[in-house]
Amino acid sequence: MRRHCLKHTIRMIAGLVTGLLFAITAISLNAQPTHSAAQPPLAWGYDKAHEITLTGTITAVNEKSAGGSPVGLHLMVSASQGQVDAHLGPYIAKETIEALHTGTPIQIVGAMEKLHGKEYLLARQVIFSGRLVQVRSENGFLVRERTAKSHHGNQKSAFVSNGGAR
Repeated sequence: MRRHCLKHTIRMIAGLVTGLLFAITAISLNAQPTHSAAQPPLAWGYDKAHEITLTGTITAVNEKSAGGSPVGLHLMVSASQGQVDAHLGPYIAKETIEALHTGTPIQIVGAMEKLHGKEYLLARQVIFSGRLVQVRSENGFLVRERTAKSHHGNQKSAFVSNGGAR
């Protein structure tokens, strides 16, 4: 009689272990993130084949990103296409941000990208007040804008270096 109880207990434990392993496998397969959810907000593909040039007027300068929008500086631009949210990123120099004002005419070269149902113009180049600011490389990688004193007094001139990660 003891052998019968022992065999029954072993079978029950084996069944429980098998069921537990099956449940763990099923849960881990369902817990895998989707491809789009795993990407950070700035890791979208920049489609240089669909670059556009937008000409308009700055209606707002937003240094703080709204929830769900790309991190960094945003310009709201009124153009013939309507109101456009242009993303300039987190690497714009303070002097450049201070020079961007509501009402300033601006030209932006970049590509449109959709995130969470909203479209953004990922700026590659920004031209305003006689200045050219490089925001992204030709492949869409964000670059860091730096300023340095020129050899002629306290005038500042902008130059660009690669910012590394997006």
